[in-house]
Parts: sequence; C-alpha cells; structure tokens
Amino acid sequence: MANKHLKKHNNTPDSPPEKPRKERHPKEEAAPASAKAEIPAAEKLSKRDVRGALIALGAALLLFAACVIIWLNESRFNTDDLTLSVSTAAAAEEEYIFDAGSGQVFAAVGDGLAVATSTGLDELLDGSGNTVVSMVTPMDSPAIAACDSFAVFYDLGGTAITVVDLSGGIETLTPAGSIISLTVSDSGYVTVTTEYTGYRALVEVYDPSLELVYQWYSSSAWVMSGLVSPDGRELAVLSYTSGGSEVRLFLLSQSEQQASFSVSDTILLDVHWFSSNRLCAITAEQVIYFDGSGQWQNTYDFNGQYLTGYAFGDGFLALALSPYRAGTSSVLVSLDSSGREQGQAALQSGIICLNASGSEILVLVSDSAILYSSSLAERGRLTGLTGFKYAMLRAKGEALLAASNYAEVYIF
Repeated sequence: MANKHLKKHNNTPDSPPEKPRKERHPKEEAAPASAKAEIPAAEKLSKRDVRGALIALGAALLLFAACVIIWLNESRFNTDDLTLSVSTAAAAEEEYIFDAGSGQVFAAVGDGLAVATSTGLDELLDGSGNTVVSMVTPMDSPAIAACDSFAVFYDLGGTAITVVDLSGGIETLTPAGSIISLTVSDSGYVTVTTEYTGYRALVEVYDPSLELVYQWYSSSAWVMSGLVSPDGRELAVLSYTSGGSEVRLFLLSQSEQQASFSVSDTILLDVHWFSSNRLCAITAEQVIYFDGSGQWQNTYDFNGQYLTGYAFGDGFLALALSPYRAGTSSVLVSLDSSGREQGQAALQSGIICLNASGSEILVLVSDSAILYSSSLAERGRLTGLTGFKYAMLRAKGEALLAASNYAEVYIF
C-alpha cells in the first residue's frame, strides 16, 4: 500500500550571390543659399518628433524587458505582499462527472477529488477527472479524510473504513468499535478513535503503509480525536473530562504520555500541529497556541463573533468570523503559526466553503470564488458562479469547484 498510493495515473544554402556592381550616380548640385533658407520649419519639427518617438519606443522596450526579468525571477520576491486582483466571469477549463446522492461529502486528494454519499456510492477521481475507483459502501453518516495520495472513506458512528489510493488500490481497516473520529496527517498517518469495551475510547495509529504502529486506551477521559505530527513521531489526543478539555501528547515510540495542555473553562473543538513543537487548539470563542511541552504561548480571541469556518494552510490558519450565527456576512482573518494576525478581509455574503493550501486561501460564496494570499491580499476573483457547494485549491492557481454531480476546474 505504501508504494501503491505514491503512484500516479494516467536547407541547403543558396548559390553565392554575384558580386554587387557599383552604380554611378550623377553628382548632386549644391542648392543655392536662398533655397536652403527657404526650408520650411515644419520639416525640422518632424525630425524632432521622430527622435522623440524613438526615445519613447526605447523606454517602452526597457520597461518590457524589466517586466520580463521580474517575471523570470519572481521566486526571489515575497509575493505574499503583492496584490494582483483580477475579476473575471468564470469559464471552466475541465469538467469532472460523478453520481449525486444524499448526504454528499467531498475531500481533496492531491489534485483529485473524493466523493461519498449516504446512499453508499463512493468515488475517487484523479487530477484529470478520470474515475479511479467507484464502489458501493453503505454508510449512514459518510465521511472522508485524505492526504495527497489516498482517501479514507468511513462511516462516522459505524464500523466501515475503506482506503483508496490514486493508483486504484483498495484496502480496508477493521476498527475495534464504532468510529468516533478519523484523521489523516499530511504525511499519511491515519489515526482512528473508536469506542472500546471497558474503556472510554481506543486510539489507534496506522503508518502510511497502513501498518498498526500505536495504540492508546483511555480509561478516564472521553476522546474526541487524535492527530499525528508532521514528522510522524508524535501524537496529539484531544479529550475532555468533568474538569475540562485536555490535549495529551505522546511519542509514537513510547507508551507513556509525554506532556499535556489543559483548560478548565472551555471546550476544545479541534487540535492542529504546525510543527513538532508548535500546536493550536480551536474553541468556539478563541484559538489557543501552545508548545510541545504543553506550555501556553498565545491566544487569539474572537471578541464575541461567531466562528463559521476555518482552514489550515502551510504555517497559518484562516478563520471566518461573523457577528451573526447564520454567517450572512463574514470577516476573514489569517493568523500565523504563533497566533499573530497577518491580515483581514471583509465579505458581504456568507461563506459556502473555505479552503487553504500552501500559501493561498480560496473562498467560495454564493456567486463568486475569491483567491487570497496567506496575508489576505486578493489575488483573483471568479464571478457568475452558481450551484457549487465545495471548493478546493489545486496547483498553478487553479480551483476545483464541485456541485451535486459534477465538478469544474477554473483558472484565476
């Protein structure tokens, strides 16, 4: 499985010229002095105009050359601080086709797309829109977790787990009990949290080849989720007790807990690794930052606004905040990995989907898709969109937007 999900589908010269002959030209007679004095002033002016035009053309050529040089060397500049906002009517470049169904969920798999429905039809499409796998797996509450090379289809509260990679390989995992949560790290570690008789929960970790490498039985805390660090060495387990919420930190090479971070007056909803020594936890009122030894680092407060969405990019967090529960208008906020604000952007309509990848953020609203840098400088906007309910960023400034039974690729 480790290798399968890394594989990706599918004059002769003319004769020499004669020596030119010199031609004789009659000798021009010198014009009389009176004739020279009568040369119109307009002729002299036109020569100056020609010289000016040549100078202007040269300047334009120099400007063009400078633009080319900057373009060729753009990797030397920090483009996050540059704004290139282009509003265009949307025109699809490619189209993906899949079956519709109730309870539909989506997930990005590299440049491909995974789709699952409560009617049991699961599909994985590659970056060219080809259907890699189509299968029937009855699920009451379908969910998908994915990384760049494979997708995990599972039934939340059930016992069905199917792993499908982009080469078409299919494997199944057998959970110990009903699934409470399932996550996939960027490096491909799968963490499954289930119910387990005699304990509050069981947390199991599978490596990218789907070998079971770690188990932790929780006897005192209710477990919400677990997530492996980017380097594949540590595990963060989000749990809660009557005393509050806690993030427990483990090394996958040891059974004992290494550290923990806890709060007594709020419920932690999600936990994320930025690096092996920097994490954050999201609540309904704030984002809390702490390190790998469980020490608090920073807090970003929402100041009474409602959290309507969030997405993690490469070293940053994008938040959607609204003064209303319905999220009819929103403010986007970008925070770096230490909790410092990088930028804000106001939206006059509710957000349908918020996605982040690399150093960019994609926002889907009712009739538009907007591309931002991680500091929330607008880089492009697609207008005239209808019917889409999921959006994901792809390479080279592309967006894949999905509706009920099709998805389209757009270029900003």
